Amino acid sequence: MRVDPPVPGRRGLILDFAGVLTTDFFGTLRDFCAAEGLPPDAIEQLVRTDARARKAVADAECGRISQREFDAVLGAGLGLPAEGLSARMTAGLRPSAPVLDLAGRARAAGVATAVLSNYWGAGPGAHDIHAGYDLDRRFDVVVISHLVGVRKPEEPAYRLVLDKLGVAPEDCVFTDDNRSHLPPAEALGMIALPFADPGRDVPEIERLLGLA
Repeated sequence: MRVDPPVPGRRGLILDFAGVLTTDFFGTLRDFCAAEGLPPDAIEQLVRTDARARKAVADAECGRISQREFDAVLGAGLGLPAEGLSARMTAGLRPSAPVLDLAGRARAAGVATAVLSNYWGAGPGAHDIHAGYDLDRRFDVVVISHLVGVRKPEEPAYRLVLDKLGVAPEDCVFTDDNRSHLPPAEALGMIALPFADPGRDVPEIERLLGLA
């Protein structure tokens, strides 16, 4: 792994993928559940209350089980066909143009940019939620959990992306739509911003990075 020493004063921007660089992730899951005739929060409730489903999420996001195995556990818990479940339940996601534009402008202004994404994409034929976003071209660093074996909110995930960026944590802004992913970033010294609304949150990130 290439590790750059922190560059004094260099700013960094670390973005979650689903729900930040895309449209609302949890809203997309709720829409999928409703379309399948389930309670809108069925996936969230399953993961919250079922230990096997919760373990499958953690194992899949760290690459310990394949997406096919993950879909089998989730499908059984929801009473839905497992085949292609990950692709079906995330099919409604769309790129967030305001955030992608922000990332491009930040990088052009000299800000080191990264994506830190939890995803369960291991195994042959797995659906890649990141496909089509050209992340390797758009960002300086891309860290996807199942490829590196660590996930948010585990501290090593944040340290890994900071090391790859070569930016000190106190010079970084991190944003994620999952509030449980924010405290470890704050503990390391990053500015951690909960993300919910591009119209509100993009200007705040611009302000924090001195781009406004």
